Amino acid sequence: MKKRIPKRIESLFKLICLLFFCKTTYVQAQSISVKGKITDDKGTPLLGASVVIKNKNTGTTADFDGNYSINTVDSNDVLLFSYVGYANKEVNVNGQSIIDVNLEPDLQALDEVIVVGYGAERRSQLTGAVATVNTEALNRNTSASLDNTLQGLAAGISVTNNNATPGGGVSVRIRGAGGVNNSEPLYVVDGFPISVGSNENSSPLSLINPQDIESISVLKDAASAAIYGTRAANGVILITTKRGRFGQKGIVSVNVKTGLQAVAKKLDLMDAQTFVEFTNTSSQNAGFAIPPGFDNPASFGKGTDWIETITRVAPVTDLQASFSGGGENGNYFLSLGQFEQEGIVIGTSFKRITARLNADQKVSKKLTTGASVAVTRSKQNSLGRVRLNNTALSFATLFYPTIPVFDENGNYAPTPANGFYKPQVNPLFRAEGPRFPPIQHNLLGNVSLKYDIISGLQFKTTGYYTFENTVSENFGRIFDLGAAGSTEQSILKRQFTGTTVLLENIVSYNFNKNNHSVGLLLGQSVQDRKSESLQVTGDYPREGNVVINEQADNLRVNNRIDENSLLSYFGKLNYSFRDKYLMTAIIRRDGSSRFGSENKWGTFPSISLGWRISEEDFISTDGMLSSLKIRGGWGQVGYDDGIGNYAFSATVNQDFNYPFGNQEGVITTGSAVTGIPNPNIQWEVVTQYSIGIDADFLDNRLNVVAEYYDKTQDKMLIRVPISAVTGVSSGSNQGSLSQNIGALTNKGFEFSINYTGKIGELTYSVGANVTTINNKITDVPAPINAFNFGGNNLTRTENNRSLGEFFGFVADGIFQNQAEVDAHATQNEGTAPGDIRFVDISGPDGVPDGVINNDDRTFIGSPIPEFTYGFNINLNYRNFDFSLQGNGVSGNKIFNLTKLNLIDNNRSENKLNFIPWSPENPNSQFPRAIANDPNNNIRNSSYFVEDGSFTRIKIIELGYSIPQNTIKKIGMSQMRVFGGVQNPFTFTDYSGVDPEVGNARGSNLAAGIDYFVYPIARVFSMGVNMKF
Repeated sequence: MKKRIPKRIESLFKLICLLFFCKTTYVQAQSISVKGKITDDKGTPLLGASVVIKNKNTGTTADFDGNYSINTVDSNDVLLFSYVGYANKEVNVNGQSIIDVNLEPDLQALDEVIVVGYGAERRSQLTGAVATVNTEALNRNTSASLDNTLQGLAAGISVTNNNATPGGGVSVRIRGAGGVNNSEPLYVVDGFPISVGSNENSSPLSLINPQDIESISVLKDAASAAIYGTRAANGVILITTKRGRFGQKGIVSVNVKTGLQAVAKKLDLMDAQTFVEFTNTSSQNAGFAIPPGFDNPASFGKGTDWIETITRVAPVTDLQASFSGGGENGNYFLSLGQFEQEGIVIGTSFKRITARLNADQKVSKKLTTGASVAVTRSKQNSLGRVRLNNTALSFATLFYPTIPVFDENGNYAPTPANGFYKPQVNPLFRAEGPRFPPIQHNLLGNVSLKYDIISGLQFKTTGYYTFENTVSENFGRIFDLGAAGSTEQSILKRQFTGTTVLLENIVSYNFNKNNHSVGLLLGQSVQDRKSESLQVTGDYPREGNVVINEQADNLRVNNRIDENSLLSYFGKLNYSFRDKYLMTAIIRRDGSSRFGSENKWGTFPSISLGWRISEEDFISTDGMLSSLKIRGGWGQVGYDDGIGNYAFSATVNQDFNYPFGNQEGVITTGSAVTGIPNPNIQWEVVTQYSIGIDADFLDNRLNVVAEYYDKTQDKMLIRVPISAVTGVSSGSNQGSLSQNIGALTNKGFEFSINYTGKIGELTYSVGANVTTINNKITDVPAPINAFNFGGNNLTRTENNRSLGEFFGFVADGIFQNQAEVDAHATQNEGTAPGDIRFVDISGPDGVPDGVINNDDRTFIGSPIPEFTYGFNINLNYRNFDFSLQGNGVSGNKIFNLTKLNLIDNNRSENKLNFIPWSPENPNSQFPRAIANDPNNNIRNSSYFVEDGSFTRIKIIELGYSIPQNTIKKIGMSQMRVFGGVQNPFTFTDYSGVDPEVGNARGSNLAAGIDYFVYPIARVFSMGVNMKF
């Protein structure tokens, strides 16, 4: 019989076993060390990738080789691996001491943090219309200017070259053109606002190095832009530059890109023999003798191709280097860059040197300081304002092909003095002539202090300072080119200096409790802008080096000082309930020195709401739908640009010249009123509402955004003419008065779609966007005429029409015989078969009167497109990557003023290579050849209006990343080589050199006028990206 164990002993035994096993479990849960390597899907180490123990505050980052090591890890912990642009990955430790991880690219960036006004928000929480731009796409574009790289990258943004010269001006429109003044958006670079203005010759954004940019956000509606108040009428583009990361080892990045540029398309002009034959025919048809020396056209042969003479294959080089990193309490980003671009037209170029330093320092647990400084030096050689007979390009287009480039002595050939040739400067001489291009120095710096008062409550103060200095010279020299030569020298020197001081103080508070999330921001801002311009001119009767001094003849000095200031208060409230009912409210109050005391202040509110329907219980996201959000907003923003700083007050010019007495040439200096005050002038107000849908499908691989917008600009600031009896002197903005009149509406739809996917080792993304535009002006008391050419305005703006529509006669084919001429309304006394027939639309009584005159002019087309679009394709296969980007417009018209000048029979210069109408060639679309043009065929008419629609493949690029195990031997962590072509294909019916025609003379009222535009370049480039 077995002896039973006493019950107490049994209980004690069980307790000992229990304690033993508990201790064993405790020992197994003791901390261990885990190490490994983090790479991307191609095996490239991800320097700076983050490793965090989930639900704990312990973490580390990967080093140069992607290696990491983390201590105090429990065997049942979960490690969270993350890297910007890649999908997060969670790995159960399960007692492992070595864990290697490959991160996959997160092409969707589903809930990325988006930079917005004075802060950042998760994409899922946005209630306003905010678009982001792929910064990688910026660097594929070989362009001096940042704004030029935005073409086609986001819905609602239209980008058009005003002048394709290196560093040339660009028109950027967010949801349509805004008013008759400047329509450029506000750019905010690291918190500092930059108003670029309207400039057809240069872009201030060409001073920013695109490779310094971390992110770009576009605030398209008033609901999101109202926090910038008076400067946000045309939308806001937020640019954030790169910074280092805390705890990141130093990274050296080097990017080298070089390329060759060539003219994408040239006009087909007459060669010398054809020109002589045409000239002879024109002269004989008019009853004139043929010009001297033109009796043997064949002897001239091909002659000189002047476009070929002044254009070239030109190099472009972009060199960039940066060093970034950080320690436990500080980080840094240092970059140097040089961009140099020779123009495809001789004598044009752009060079930029940039340096930037961004740094942050944690002074204590609560206090963090930051500083940034960016310095730029640039030099631009441009053709100047694109105006007929004012540039080497227009000279070359029109110049006589019968004249050689050089004479028999090797000198620039002049125009012969035989009564036929006009005395004009040799185009190559003009292109190669000495230039003193503007040299600009810029500095933008800021210092900030950020203090965490308590959890969620933060105070930040930032001081900004900018300095700009621009010096330029125009030098007129003595030269012998016959009647077109010059017998005296002249010099004009300009200097501009501007400084801006901005101080902003912001308090923000964020808290989450239960189902409520609240963010509150209050801020105050004060800005002061001062500028001074100096212009000195003088004439010199003898040849040699000249400087501005008292020895100059006709020495003239002009000095101007400007100052304006802005005081602002603003607030923003974000509220979210259960992360699905969203609200954002903004209010800003601005006080501007540009207005009188009664209208100095303006208040700009906005509110927007969002509903994440996919978070509701009655919506399932297990199928095709991944997320769905409806959002809508209303807001008001203001505008005070385009009126100068003193429109509310009278201005006087104290250096005005008056002729007195009977002695010829005697000038007396005095004063003159240059501006009549309007104390009632006030802000333009832009009211906008929009409603949109954000939807994601197929596990977030398919992203769709659709939105309707309606934007109305009231109390537009328009300059109206005033009577000369007021005594106000004439000038560009003199003899007129700024008033608040008229309204402009832009409305339309935006739609964008993106799809990302993976097939085996192929990762791809495809995207497209389209924007419709309906532009209409109302409440203008009288038509606004602009761009005078040939004695008549080329554009007119009036009620219930779009902005700056072309205005002229309607062409209706070509007269084929005298019977058609006799049966038609009277045009001109010399009208004959072969002339353009114009429609008899109206008369003094508003009905056709049988006479073609100015009463028959009407609207003949709008330069504003009906819709714009963009598209992109990105492929990644193993170590290869491929990108294609394109854009286009549809429904707009172009007035081909270049064509008008090149078929003008009043001019003796060269022509388009066309066959004119004749009885033997009755099907020609060109009028007859006859000197002096008795029918005035080249009057402003629909004959010169063409469809401006086009589709352009903007960029094609192919890259290859060298395997990491190959480049590791030379100390590199990444090396990518690439090659590409920019502007390879353009599909259009437009007959000019390029259908992308911006604003002539920088004016919204002169858009779409092709006036000897600088030809676009096709760029072949190659380069390498390296990291060490």
